[in-house]
Amino acid sequence: MNIQNEKQNDQVQELIIEICKEDYAEKVENALKKQRRTAQIPGFRVGNAPMGLIKRNYEKSYIADIVNDMMIEELYKYMREKDLQILGEPLPINEKTVVDFENPDKFIFAFEIALEPEINIDYTKLSTITHYQITATSDEIDEFVMNLRRRHGDYSSPETAGETDFITVEYAVGDGTKDGNFYMNDLTDAGRKLFLNKNKNEIINADLNKIFDSEAKLIAFLKMQGQDFVKDEPRQIDLTIKYIGRLTPAEINEEFYKKAYPDGSVTNEEQMKKAATEKIEAEWESHTKRYFMNEAIGILLKEVKMELPKEFLKKFILASQKDITAEALDEKYTEYENSFKWQLIENKLAKENDIKVSEEEIKNYIRQYFMENYFANFSNEDVAERVDTLVNDAMKNKQDTKNIYDQLFDSKLMDILAQKMQTQTQKVTFKEFTEAVQGGKEGDKKGKSKKSDKGEQLTDEAAESKPKAKAKKETSEEKPAKETKAKKSAKKE
Repeated sequence: MNIQNEKQNDQVQELIIEICKEDYAEKVENALKKQRRTAQIPGFRVGNAPMGLIKRNYEKSYIADIVNDMMIEELYKYMREKDLQILGEPLPINEKTVVDFENPDKFIFAFEIALEPEINIDYTKLSTITHYQITATSDEIDEFVMNLRRRHGDYSSPETAGETDFITVEYAVGDGTKDGNFYMNDLTDAGRKLFLNKNKNEIINADLNKIFDSEAKLIAFLKMQGQDFVKDEPRQIDLTIKYIGRLTPAEINEEFYKKAYPDGSVTNEEQMKKAATEKIEAEWESHTKRYFMNEAIGILLKEVKMELPKEFLKKFILASQKDITAEALDEKYTEYENSFKWQLIENKLAKENDIKVSEEEIKNYIRQYFMENYFANFSNEDVAERVDTLVNDAMKNKQDTKNIYDQLFDSKLMDILAQKMQTQTQKVTFKEFTEAVQGGKEGDKKGKSKKSDKGEQLTDEAAESKPKAKAKKETSEEKPAKETKAKKSAKKE
């Protein structure tokens, strides 16, 4: 067996693998002997079929499988030993590949590979990013506290409608009746006046087109699909109040603190407002992180210089994306190229900073999710066993765990970029933040969509064709997904 490396240029190389008969003959012979012992061929007892017949039936298939496996093993062994960091995967060169089962003395396989470019990042020369810190306003804190009071408040059904009550009404439709629901806050001022202080079973004549403060709320009340809604249709009808629901917010006292914060971390109003502030600002932080990541990716793509082998990448993309044409690729090539560039930068950062995500970190993330969203009113000790069961069940969903892995990985990557890149901190309210980033359209950098140097989102196709992240999966251990020419030829035979 022999492998040769023929360089085309500094980045693109050709690997030529020669496999001779003496390299594979013994393995094929052993496979045929094993096949003979179990082959069920009409006219012969199991294990007694002539070897000549076994060869005619199975030899070419075994040669194809064994030669293919040897070729793959030699190819990736060579790249590991030479520490070749490649873009994408090796591409077969069909015109230089020689596979002839009528003359199987020598098989020649040719592959084209492209080496990753050297990447140097001088953070001191990169543009500065504004690192926004959103601070909670007093109104937001008061609203948070009120929502908390509502969550632990008392629900009742009074006889008379109040300012913020939930109302169920009944009205005639043809020969029957229909019910509808709304909150008093869903109504216009005129609409609220119609129902305020009215009692159960009272009948209110109202124009539905005028009492709701938005068309969407009217459509919801009518329980219609938007496309079925006729805007100017007359809707003056009698509405009979059938039910009044009222949520009375909990009083702020010792009992309330015990319910809202069972862990005992909050026992007075000052501590509650501090906890509310931290919670609000933590939620806003996800928005500022997305914005920062967008800006960081855009700057790195634009200002970190690297050369990529354009023609090789085009061939690789066309080979891996069967539904794209050469013409369509020409139009989208910049997006694909940016996807490759970003992944190379991401790989470099992950390797240099040892960014990893452990299974325990994923479990802790899931555990925190359940505690915050389903067991917020319980102590950790009381629900520990139940939560552990939920976490273990959630870990069985491979797609969800992969998404969490990516999210945690991206979060660690962002922390590294925040440390290394030049930033200027600016404290703002959420409203000021959304205005600063063009009405809040800062974009979402999660998953595969990455920002190009022109502020565009990379297409899903471009993201799919990018090289795998080394920190997540070692590509040097992967095998080519496509069938080799040897296997295809054997099938035809």
